[in-house]
Amino acid sequence: MISVVLKNNKIMMIRKANGTDAKELLGYLKKVGGESGNLTFGSEGIPLTEAEEIAYLNKVSALEHYTMLLGIVDDEIISAGSLSGIDRPRIRHNAEIGLSVKKAYWHQGVATAMMQALIDFAKNGKVVSNIMLSVRTDNEHAVHLYHKCGFQTLGRHERHVKINDQYYDTYIMQLMLPLRKDTSHD
Repeated sequence: MISVVLKNNKIMMIRKANGTDAKELLGYLKKVGGESGNLTFGSEGIPLTEAEEIAYLNKVSALEHYTMLLGIVDDEIISAGSLSGIDRPRIRHNAEIGLSVKKAYWHQGVATAMMQALIDFAKNGKVVSNIMLSVRTDNEHAVHLYHKCGFQTLGRHERHVKINDQYYDTYIMQLMLPLRKDTSHD
């Protein structure tokens, strides 16, 4: 568990999600999905039942190349971040990051702390050496954060996101970690 003092002087705890977080996490995702057009889902959240979310969180919690982290303030989820690895042997050194923050906590240092925790998870593991993400090109704050964290822009995916018949381009970004031998299957 990591403790972070936010710009508003609140304390955020960052910890790994588990099955007992499923109900609150699903509610959180509906909330943030309705607050931002920068996510891959809206106020409908993600299409999982509570039981499916419990099973998913329990399954992935043991994987070396995957983590779901929660940012907690006053016993409330205010951020969720995931580092999702790939199981296929030839590309398992790649992972994708996803991150969300409740609007009330934007610009408080939450996203920076969560990104660093996700990157540290990958650096401390034995598998991931490339981290990818996509971000809407008009999401200037997120693009700035990712550059600050060392991500490089690889390209532009035109008309990648469609919201209410409006198309948005995304940047494809990558952070390359130092190479090391994957010993997880030796």
